Amino acid sequence: MKTYKLVAVPFLLREGEFRGHLETVTFVAASEEQTHKWWSVNVGTFESDFSKVVSPELAKHIVGRLRAGETVEFPNRYELAEVQGRFGGSWKD
Repeated sequence: MKTYKLVAVPFLLREGEFRGHLETVTFVAASEEQTHKWWSVNVGTFESDFSKVVSPELAKHIVGRLRAGETVEFPNRYELAEVQGRFGGSWKD
């Protein structure tokens, strides 16, 4: 099975009443041969969704870092089917 390194890149709102709110996250899954990219809308489920592939404590930490505007690399490597389209309100790019 092919596995991928997973990186999450946050997009925070820059203006208005909800300035600083985590709006979307772009996910990049990369192997030596392929890269897949998609984005997900923050519908409030990232922490529970991430808990399906990492511990609940780490999921909470990852969400906190994303809310702070940090790009996060998930630990381990994942099969694409484990992660693609499984977090938040997902949309393909």
